[in-house]
Formats: sequence, C-alpha cells, structure tokens
Amino acid sequence: MKQTFKKSMVAMLMAVVLVMVMATSAFASSESYQFYYQDEYHAHSSSYIAGPADVDGGNVTITLTGNYFPEIKVSGISYYGSYSSTTGLTTFTFPGTASADIPLDLNVVAGPHSAWYSLTLTWI
Repeated sequence: MKQTFKKSMVAMLMAVVLVMVMATSAFASSESYQFYYQDEYHAHSSSYIAGPADVDGGNVTITLTGNYFPEIKVSGISYYGSYSSTTGLTTFTFPGTASADIPLDLNVVAGPHSAWYSLTLTWI
C-alpha cells in the first residue's frame, strides 16, 4: 500500500511539472518583427533590430543595436532602454502581444538625426 502511494505521488508530481512546462512555453515566444514608418517598411530603422522579440506574459522585449535609443513611448507611456556596453545592445520591455502591431515613438539620439520617430512594430 505504501509503495503504491509513493508511485502515484511521484506520477502526479511529474504530471504537474509537465503541465507547468507546457504552460510556460505556450505563453512565451520569440517573434520576428520589423519597423514601419508612415505605413511603409523602413529598412534603416529595421536594420538596428538585433533579433526577434521575446513575447511573454503580456510584455514584449526588443533589442536594438547601439546606444542611440534611450526611450520608447508606447500608448504615451515612457519605457527606458537598458544599454549593455559589453554587447553593444539596448533592450526595451513594454506591454504588448504578438496578436497586433504596436505603434510606438522611438527617441533617437544620434547627432543631426536626433529626434522622436513614430514607428509601428510590425510582426512578420
């Protein structure tokens, strides 16, 4: 009787762990994207995209190359970039999902090109 209880308990714990792993992977994903400017694909701004976005739990994390992007505004709320001098990448996390494109304003600080740019993060 004791042995049967241990086996069923181990089986149940393994099932719970499996369900949790599957649930986590169902909500987190890497998604490719590009930037649109004035409703058209914008090759220059898209060239700074360092890789796919991580979409997890209602948040989107994007990584851009360089230290030119201190801030993004999504729905009028500011999100500040985290720059790593080791990798040369700036990372932003803000609310969103991969079910809809995300309009945003990107602050670019790069000499004469310094300005706010209204872009759309478009999923591909």
